[in-house]
Amino acid sequence: MSRQIQNVAVIGLGRMGSTIARRIIGAGFDTTVYNRTAAKMEPLVRGGAKGARSPREAVADADAVVTCLKGDGSVFDTLLGEDGLLAGLRRGAVHIGTTTVSPPCSTHLAELHAAHGSHYLAAPIVGRPDMAEIGRVMAFVGGDYQVTHSCLRLFKSYATGITNVGTEHAVANRTQLVFTYMVMSLVEMIGDVYAFAEKSRMDKAVLNGLVSAMLGVPALKDYAHHIHARDFDYVSYDLLSGLQDVQLILQASDEAQVALSYAGIIREKFLAAAANGLGDKDWCAVTEVSRMNAGLN
Repeated sequence: MSRQIQNVAVIGLGRMGSTIARRIIGAGFDTTVYNRTAAKMEPLVRGGAKGARSPREAVADADAVVTCLKGDGSVFDTLLGEDGLLAGLRRGAVHIGTTTVSPPCSTHLAELHAAHGSHYLAAPIVGRPDMAEIGRVMAFVGGDYQVTHSCLRLFKSYATGITNVGTEHAVANRTQLVFTYMVMSLVEMIGDVYAFAEKSRMDKAVLNGLVSAMLGVPALKDYAHHIHARDFDYVSYDLLSGLQDVQLILQASDEAQVALSYAGIIREKFLAAAANGLGDKDWCAVTEVSRMNAGLN
């Protein structure tokens, strides 16, 4: 693929999608945006983007489209139909999927684009919106090497770490799920440790310093501080979305026939947290279940 990427569409303007769109606009790309809730487009239009009335209209002139949606169903709803993305996408254009989806979904998306004559790159991201604001998210990219190379300037506009995992699209999604599983496991462990410390009358401030010293990833340090302060109102990723990710991790575990045993425990905690009214809190509020199980208020 030799076409220069300059015209970019961004579809899905939640916390992460809006941040990615701002980064892309700031990098000098001609940007069109679309979101089902039109009000979410307004700040970006004021910032230099063009608004669209449908996915089809958004991608009409696009060299590449970046989607940041919510799960398999949302992606297919956006892709298919008379006003869908595929109906308007030019042959040879690139669809970059940053959404957390199941690996089979990614494979099917690649097949649909190949039949259409366009290209699909699975490029799920890990990181929080506040880190995306400064371009510090990671992207795992699966798909054609030449197409990936043609999109490097676009990737670098919103991601610092870009890891090419090969030509198999689903591998990118499996890589993201494994990374998320590791982060969730660590966050759950930190929650257990703080509950133990509180119940055992340990100095929580001292423990918080020790935990922070052990963690090299800034995001994990931030989660440790939020858990320590029991402050879950800054929502970088809501708890119900976290539960959805755990379900995908378990599904991928089943498909590979490799047990990720801790994921089942984490799922139970997510379900308990949601049942106790924490669904709209940041996902690290799942650690409150450790306190509930310990009989702490």
